[in-house]
Amino acid sequence: MLCDSEYGCYVFLYDRIDDGPGFADYLQDSITHAEEMCAEDYGIAANDWTEIPDTREGCQDDWIHPVRVVGRVAGNPQWGHFERLEEGEWKQVNTEQGVAPNA
Repeated sequence: MLCDSEYGCYVFLYDRIDDGPGFADYLQDSITHAEEMCAEDYGIAANDWTEIPDTREGCQDDWIHPVRVVGRVAGNPQWGHFERLEEGEWKQVNTEQGVAPNA
């Protein structure tokens, strides 16, 4: 996944098919450099990319669906613990599976 930011373009790497956190990321100077790196290192062609909506404010950039760190909005982040917005409610996420435990 590529995520353009004020710092450059992040390349997130995954070892899963379902939505979930990346296991690594690289910061490139631009989307162009990120795409070139992905083509060279991973064989991803320009027409292989699928555009997805931008992340909601306060949510993780490496997830497709809205996911945030528990307690972050209250100023008490619980790093490594996440919640996902589902049907208007924030539900705890099992990061081993990338989905809410009761989903």
